[in-house]
Amino acid sequence: MSLTDLMSMSKPDLILREKVLAKTGRGVADCFQCMKCTSGCTALKLLELKPHEIMRLVEWGFLEELVTSDIIWTCATCLKCTERCPQKASPYHAIMALRNIAVEKEVKVPEAYLKAVSQILESGLAETIQKIVTRDAEAFDRESLKLPKIANPKGGFQVAFMKILEER
Repeated sequence: MSLTDLMSMSKPDLILREKVLAKTGRGVADCFQCMKCTSGCTALKLLELKPHEIMRLVEWGFLEELVTSDIIWTCATCLKCTERCPQKASPYHAIMALRNIAVEKEVKVPEAYLKAVSQILESGLAETIQKIVTRDAEAFDRESLKLPKIANPKGGFQVAFMKILEER
C-alpha cells in the first residue's frame, strides 16, 4: 500500500501539526504551491511525494504517515528548496522537523542514514579518505600526489557537536 493510499484513510493530527510548526519557526501556511521547491529538488525522482505536497500535508496536519515513512529520510538536504521559495516557507525545515519527531517517536531510521551519521561521528568526515584508482589500474593516495594531510576534524567536530547538545 502506498503512502498516498494511507493518507486517504487518515485523519489530521493538529497537535503534531503544531509541533512541526513550532519546530520550523517558518510559515508553512505561507506556501502557495508555486512548485519552485519541487522543480529544483535533487531527490525528486526518489520521492513518492514532492516537496510542495509535503508542505501541504504539514499544513493540513496529515503527518503521522510522513513521520513513519522513508520520504523524510530521502531529502538530500541540498537546501535548493529554501533558496527557491519566494515565501521562505522551506520544505527543508519542515522535513527536518518531521525527522526530529520521528526520532522522538523512536521510528526506525533507515540503515544508510545511520551509517552516514556514524561515519561523521567517528571521523568527523562525511566520506572516508580513499585511494583513487585510474583506468590504468594505478592507485594514488594523498601522500603519493603530494597533497597535504587532511587535518583530523574529529576532535573539533565532536566538541562542537557536544556543545550543541548541551545547549538543548
